[in-house]
Order: sequence, then structure tokens, then C-alpha cells
Amino acid sequence: MSIIRYVLVRFLDMEFQPSDIPKLRGYFARKYPVSHLFHNHLPDGQFSYSYPQIQYRIIANSPALLGFKEGLELIKEVFFDLDHVTIKGIDYPSYEKEIRVYEEPFGICSEMHSYSFSSPWMALNEENHSKYIHLNRIEQNKLLRTILKNNLKTLAKGFDIWLDDFEQVDMDGWFKPVTVNFKDIKMLCFWGEFTTNFIIPEYLGLGKQSARGFGVIVRQQEVT
Repeated sequence: MSIIRYVLVRFLDMEFQPSDIPKLRGYFARKYPVSHLFHNHLPDGQFSYSYPQIQYRIIANSPALLGFKEGLELIKEVFFDLDHVTIKGIDYPSYEKEIRVYEEPFGICSEMHSYSFSSPWMALNEENHSKYIHLNRIEQNKLLRTILKNNLKTLAKGFDIWLDDFEQVDMDGWFKPVTVNFKDIKMLCFWGEFTTNFIIPEYLGLGKQSARGFGVIVRQQEVT
């Protein structure tokens, strides 16, 4: 079991929708162009495909930024520096902000825990999308569970954690397909709930485009 550390900043007096996340990300990319962690474009013009250290969220209709490692320190600076957000020429002043640093357990455990996606999970790439659509429902669910386990491995790698006992991870769940319009392209994503013997802190994202708010994890209330 490891302990991971990340920060979450919420702008409580702003009200945005999940569809506003690209605009929010664009604002921070323009405001802090030198810091590639805000937009994942490296100085040489290449795109960084590593797990993003700064991620954008909408939590209870409030825009939020999540950061870890180098992103944690950058977001702390944003918290003290920022008094408004400008979206499409409109200034949204921020008088009520909240910052919280989390130190949470992460990794394989002996108990099963239940989670759900609070935003669509973008599980499929081009290769496994083609595979998915040719499977029956049972095989599709099995494939998604395998992908979800691999997403956990990617998440651990993002926090510099090596899971040498990863084969012990158990996973079960159900997933409901949903079509999402992403950059004017219809993408197959999923809502769902799952149980696993793996502790995942809330608000972290799994799967593709986690920086843009896809695949955000929340805990389900434990039944005693």
C-alpha cells in the first residue's frame, strides 16, 4: 500500500458545465503557456502522453483543478494568483475558492471497494474499439474489466508507483455505453460501477482524456 499526494482547487462561486472544461483548459493554457503541464504540449511541439499531472474537473457544477507531483506546486500558485477566469471574453470573478491537499492510501488491499464514474469513461482506443464492437455482451464486459485494470496500472505509473503484485487485482463491474461528442467526433464511452480490491482516491481520472475530466472516480457508500 502506498500513500499518494495531490491537491484540488475549486472555484466555488463559479457555475460551469462539463462541456465547459475545454474552455477552462484553454484559459489556463493561454495564461500559463510556458508551463506545459497545463496543456500537455511540450516545448518541442510534441504532445506529452504521460499521465497528466494537472487535470480539469467540474465538481457539483464548480470548476476545479487537480494536480500532483510538479502539478501540485503549480496549482498552489494558481490558487494564490488567480482572482478571475476569462472564458470567451467574459470575466468570472472568484471570491470564494477552496484548496485541499489530499494524502490518501493507494493500491491493492484485502477488502473489496465500490466505485463509480462521475463522468464518462473513455476506455477504448482505435484498436480495442474495433475488437469491442465484434464481441458479445459478456465478452465486451470482460474486455472492459481488463482495460480498467490496465488503467489502474497507468495511474500508478503516473504517481511513480510500481505494482509488483498487480496480478492479484480482482475486478468486477457493469458498464453502460454512451456516445459522447468529443472535438466534433462521436466517441463511445461508458458509465459504470465497479468493485475491486484496490483503493483509488476520489476525483482521479482513469482512461483516455482524464485531464479533460473523463473517467473521474468517486467512491460508492460502503454497505455494512
